[in-house]
Amino acid sequence: MPTPTTTDLPIPNSWKEFEDICADLLKCCIWKDPYVVRHGRPGQKQHGVDIYGKPVHLRGLGSETAGAQCKCTEALTEAEIDSELKQAIGFSPPLEEYLLLTTMKLDAKLQAYIRTKARDWAINRVEILFWEDLSLEISGSDELLKKYFPQWLKTRTSTDDVVQMLVGAEPEDFAWDDSIGQCLYRGDVKLRLIEDRSEERKPFEEPWVSKFPDKKGYRQEVYLEYDGIRIETFLFVNVDGGRYSIPCPKAAKDLRISPLQDHIARILNPDSIGYGIDHALEVAGIKVDPNL
Repeated sequence: MPTPTTTDLPIPNSWKEFEDICADLLKCCIWKDPYVVRHGRPGQKQHGVDIYGKPVHLRGLGSETAGAQCKCTEALTEAEIDSELKQAIGFSPPLEEYLLLTTMKLDAKLQAYIRTKARDWAINRVEILFWEDLSLEISGSDELLKKYFPQWLKTRTSTDDVVQMLVGAEPEDFAWDDSIGQCLYRGDVKLRLIEDRSEERKPFEEPWVSKFPDKKGYRQEVYLEYDGIRIETFLFVNVDGGRYSIPCPKAAKDLRISPLQDHIARILNPDSIGYGIDHALEVAGIKVDPNL
């Protein structure tokens, strides 16, 4: 399916919808000013300005004020541009920047006209943004896509997305069902941590296992799954009579685990069981290495 960065978003059906999009786009992306203002109402003199605000990039420059004119049209002439700019010069306070936002397709002739005539308009910066330009800006904001073009919002989930979702979740965000060995993420029920209990337990023998009162350990594979698809498999070891499920360290004599392994261990080992995972890792002599 095409994405907004490769295919234009559909052009709004009305000038009102287009102006709404422009106002939000200026507020969130281009000007980054939460206080952009719609200028007047239809029928009132607007001095060529539909929206104005104080962009972050103009701080410390003159009035710091920018204005924008929204043109929901398939065609725009040089004379119309000149007329709007002449009106904008009368805006108070004087504009440091003026944007023409239009649903027109890219037009090299109008771009050249803006570049060559800008010095005659007594405004420091004048730009024209066509629908392709605006589409590219909108496509970088999930918030705007969700509000105006929900059908274009990204719906695919990558393996990295799943891992990051897991990393960003707290242990208390999971519901643990010990009867089936499954942790369900409440924030997105498609994400689960599942213990493989399909086979007879296999002994796991490394010196660190024997440091616990019950000196037997057993292999335990844990699957990270999303929407029924296995994303990654982690090897854990059940130790001390099942009190703890500890990530398998890098090697028998290299007792390091990664931050991700540690995070999963905290999800699988509620503190109410035994003395908690910190105690178990201390007994085992296992350390978390942020470089793994």
